[in-house]
Amino acid sequence: MRISPVLVWILFPGCWAAVGPGTVHRPLGGLVTVRCQYERGYKDYPKFWCRAGTLLWFQCSSAQIVETTGSEAEVKRGRVSIRDNHTLSAFTVTVENLTLADTSIYHCGVDRTLLPDPRATVELTVSEGKSLCCPPAVSGLPGSGQSWGALGGGRRAGV
Repeated sequence: MRISPVLVWILFPGCWAAVGPGTVHRPLGGLVTVRCQYERGYKDYPKFWCRAGTLLWFQCSSAQIVETTGSEAEVKRGRVSIRDNHTLSAFTVTVENLTLADTSIYHCGVDRTLLPDPRATVELTVSEGKSLCCPPAVSGLPGSGQSWGALGGGRRAGV
């Protein structure tokens, strides 16, 4: 039996109301900053960043790694921090001092009690050596020294 996309949308409205970078590659020991956007109506809801569950990819494993309170105040938990910007309808997650164990699938999303959480899936790869995401800057060209993913939208966002 095949489920209609319209039926899925009716049953789970807002599930795709969060957008993240998709994939991010960073070097061992470095840091990653991921920006996730959400629909304006979710500005006062808590936002979260968590590792995907081992049994069901759409669930978070055991507990959220870090979550806002719904305000714009930064929340830090160990090497991970999160800060919401209501004006931009986006929140930023930073993970410092990356280890190979940080390589995983993560979710960034909006925490809605008793309803499906709008979330985006982000695949983080930590590797020994240079970052694989951004080409080297070419001197003399406009924008030299800026990476593609500098907190921008789309599939290659993240710093």
